[in-house]
Amino acid sequence: MKLANIELSEIRVVSLYVATCFMCENQLHLAASEIDASVGDAAAMAASQGWHSYETADETCSVACARCIKEAQDNEKEREAGVSV
Repeated sequence: MKLANIELSEIRVVSLYVATCFMCENQLHLAASEIDASVGDAAAMAASQGWHSYETADETCSVACARCIKEAQDNEKEREAGVSV
């Protein structure tokens, strides 16, 4: 077997928006070709997948995935109910 480099015509450039969860460092990848090419549209697409920023009485997070937001909501409910976390 003789190996060679990949044919250049088989490689393409893809624009990608990446959001990283501040809490767990999970990443959301959004291909610019799948959405309108603006950052605002990428933020809207991220929100539609459950990614948001949030603010509680004692914490602010600029980017969080749906799982971490659920955890923060549960923690906040426990605090409001007077249960120590």
